[in-house]
Amino acid sequence: MMKKVIASLALGVLFASSFVNEADASVKHSIYTDLSMNNTFYEAVYSMNMKEVLEAEYTNDGKVLIDSAGIVTRGEAAFMLYMLLGMEPEISKSFPDVKSDSAYYEAISTIASLGYVNGYEDGTFRPEVELTRSQMTRILSGAFNYSVTMNAKVPFTDVNERWAPYVDAIFRNGVTKGVTATSFAPDKKLTRGEMSAFMYRAFKKVPGSTYNDFEVMNAINEATRKTRIIMIQGLEKYHPNHKAADIKDDLSELVVEPYLSQALKGYEASCYNCDNANVIHDFQFGLPFRVVAKTDNVLKVDATVPSNGINSGYRATIELVRSGDTWKIKTYVPRTFKEDPLKLTIEQSIDYLKYAIPLYYQEEVDSIQHTGKEPRLGLDLFKVNGKSMYVFDVNTGELTEYYPVN
Repeated sequence: MMKKVIASLALGVLFASSFVNEADASVKHSIYTDLSMNNTFYEAVYSMNMKEVLEAEYTNDGKVLIDSAGIVTRGEAAFMLYMLLGMEPEISKSFPDVKSDSAYYEAISTIASLGYVNGYEDGTFRPEVELTRSQMTRILSGAFNYSVTMNAKVPFTDVNERWAPYVDAIFRNGVTKGVTATSFAPDKKLTRGEMSAFMYRAFKKVPGSTYNDFEVMNAINEATRKTRIIMIQGLEKYHPNHKAADIKDDLSELVVEPYLSQALKGYEASCYNCDNANVIHDFQFGLPFRVVAKTDNVLKVDATVPSNGINSGYRATIELVRSGDTWKIKTYVPRTFKEDPLKLTIEQSIDYLKYAIPLYYQEEVDSIQHTGKEPRLGLDLFKVNGKSMYVFDVNTGELTEYYPVN
């Protein structure tokens, strides 16, 4: 199991969106309050958000803000590439102004250690400094292993010799066309939308056979979350009179047969704003999973949706196929825990709980100890930080706080 795991987006959070359709023949509409589907960067931003590379803000009044026009800092850019490419931590280089408790520490140290970015002459990294488009080209060229020609000529008259090799690298690889045919705007501050677009275009060209586990997880998360959102948007608009025809065209952009028919049948049997939306829930990749197949055109994974206090979890095998630049769901075969229990060892459980407890209960784990079985249910008990107690089902992944009954 990977030590670096992706956090699951809450199902309900993904339903929060504007109810205004932007295309009459489609149920699709922007899930962001501050970004229209007509925006140039929408698809790239949406993709990066579904991969959890780009974070959204969820306000108390139901708004979902993605801030695509916000300027990217050096620290944010490092983090975004680190997450997109699922880099393994490498800390052979660090900076005095990036403390080990910084959210960007691992990302900045790894990207600097790999030589994709440099610090300043005084030895600092300055993570809060805003990134320019020219600086981005160097980071991106290194992260995607593009060949760099030092005496490169570019069609942009505003790019000097220092940045020309890196601008040329991303230009040759189809990541940019420039601001105009002859201008790149190298000194312009980079927005979150632009950074998303550069990463989106670059990553689409990465062969599936070279994906690491994290990149496989990101592809699955994006495909399942987008599929789920389309189904919910259809229910938002048509429930209780929803039909498969409501979403078939939209869903066909994300899934193929035989799963298309399976998903449409589940959609017709669903209700809105209840626990019976027949959608694919987020897999919990913090639990053990297995990559069954990985080629340039096929990704197939066995993974788990853990049980919780509301829904029963399950095991499932999901297969994605590549259609052009898009990964689409082809098959999805769920299995109950009765058919296929997790059977986690205590060591595997502890490894998972070190991640799950901070995520679901906001308690950082400094120490964790297995203390035996809970007397009523016979499930395993774990003491965290010498005080908090949690009950964990090693066969379903269900985690709850424990309050003994006197």
